[in-house]
Amino acid sequence: MPDTRVLIVVFDALRPEFLTQDLMPNLYAFANRGVWYRNSHSTFFTETRVNQSVVVTGCMPQRHGIVANKFYVPALSADGVLNTGDDVALEEAFHRADGRLLDMPTLGERLARHGLKFASLSAGTPGGGRLINHSAKTNGTWRFAMRRPEAAEPTNAHARIVERIGALPQYSLPAKAWITWAVNAYLEVVEPEAKPHAMLLWLCEPDETFHYHGIGSPQSLEAIRHVDGEFGRILAHHADAIAAGRLQVIAMSDHGQISLVGEALDLAAQLERAGFRASRKPGPDVDLVVVPGSAAGIWNIGGDADLTERCANWLREQTWAGPMFTRSGMPGTLRHADVCLEHPRAPDIAMVFRSDDNHNAHRRQGETVHDAPYPVGGGCHGGLSRYELHNVLTLGGTKLKDRTVLDVPAGNVDITPTVLTLLGLPVPAEFDGRPLREAMHGGPDPASIDWRDDILGSSNTSGPRTYLSVSDLGHTRYLNRGWVA
Repeated sequence: MPDTRVLIVVFDALRPEFLTQDLMPNLYAFANRGVWYRNSHSTFFTETRVNQSVVVTGCMPQRHGIVANKFYVPALSADGVLNTGDDVALEEAFHRADGRLLDMPTLGERLARHGLKFASLSAGTPGGGRLINHSAKTNGTWRFAMRRPEAAEPTNAHARIVERIGALPQYSLPAKAWITWAVNAYLEVVEPEAKPHAMLLWLCEPDETFHYHGIGSPQSLEAIRHVDGEFGRILAHHADAIAAGRLQVIAMSDHGQISLVGEALDLAAQLERAGFRASRKPGPDVDLVVVPGSAAGIWNIGGDADLTERCANWLREQTWAGPMFTRSGMPGTLRHADVCLEHPRAPDIAMVFRSDDNHNAHRRQGETVHDAPYPVGGGCHGGLSRYELHNVLTLGGTKLKDRTVLDVPAGNVDITPTVLTLLGLPVPAEFDGRPLREAMHGGPDPASIDWRDDILGSSNTSGPRTYLSVSDLGHTRYLNRGWVA
């Protein structure tokens, strides 16, 4: 059995700029005591369920198959478009896929092969709560999603938690009571009863307050201060175990956010006005299924390559269109493979709305046009701006180096290989990510690690070109930002 355990705490959508001594004294002190990756990356689409899947599989969407929060997959969804945030729909999709909705094994499944336990508690979407630990029942471990407690494993988990700490609080923003309940449930029930070898605690703030009140708003700063206080409570609870080497801690975010400018564009309606038969839902008179956000997926359900090219060419002419990706890298676009999205479920066109470095009303950089359901001035994510792609990653514990700040690229895709390494387990070659050995005692000197920074550009010689900044370290690709020019 391993001589230590691992706790992963996720602060959904926390942008690195908010990790300061004033706003987050507990996380700031933790990062400075341990290892702080200042060059950490999310994955495209920079959406939560995409990146939850990256975190727990160690693979990019091209391998794990959750290509967006919502995607067209008629074989697995009653209405053709699967919303992975809807746990009822997701449960049905897993059933239709014979358990193989995720194409790669999860951290929980890998640990179970070694007789070890993985537990999860999510304060976010109910579907996300399932994705991070969909095999909990099979493996006999804990899974709890606060927004669908009746689907918990074990089946009496909710009753056991309520008996100990009281009923779920009413949800409101900032979600302070919600977050405190999640941490209480972890500390007082899940941790002592499950005693997991690896635990994933997914906290929904500041993501949800960013969405509705804006990035850097007073409400969002209140949420950030609160989640930091709860993290401090977790560290205090585990102080002896951490000092004795019985627990290693990873504290991170899954992505950032960018601010929304203007009303939603309604991409499907824009395409219809241009003569395309487009809709957000498939139907007999629909050729293009559109799933919008701060980035959009467009599925050509008939597979007509000429239609895909005509649509891509029309999009390139629009002032609001940003970077685009297609399977073949049509003119003005890069390939899905360039952005680690080459999967049969991927949209025929992945388009990011155009963004800039302007400041929002709260003096926070990064704004985008959009087709998102959040209020003007609210936050969103899904695209390829630096504000969405760059996330927080810090690690601490006796197996990890002290007072080390790293510029080596790292990201969500490295979490599962790193957890396996910390637990002394083998790391299969099938991962897209890598174990972060440079963060560990006995690991390589970070100065000895080589990576290549590159800028990829679409092949067209006229009209807007798609550009993508990447960093490649060994076989692992990290996405820095995308833009058009």
